Amino acid sequence: MTIIKPNKQKKEAVWIYAFSFIGISLVLSVIFCGCIYSKTVGLKHEIATLGSRINSEKTDNTELKNVIFKMTDPQILETIAEEKGLVEDKNPQWVFASL
Repeated sequence: MTIIKPNKQKKEAVWIYAFSFIGISLVLSVIFCGCIYSKTVGLKHEIATLGSRINSEKTDNTELKNVIFKMTDPQILETIAEEKGLVEDKNPQWVFASL
């Protein structure tokens, strides 16, 4: 006589599938979180690099503005005009062009 216990085998199989599913999903979630963490760290380093680059560009821009302001200083322009022999025109004649 053969004794078959289908309920016990089905219950064990269900538990095995449940634990397998939980284990696989846990491993996949750890791998996913590792990838996300890696991307986040990479982006943080890139943001820091670009921030320092922006600051250096701001410094260069400020230096160029200082050079331009020094070149267009009215006192310096007057001395250059005197060196070139230019005189100020008291009554300038303006020419207007109409389309």
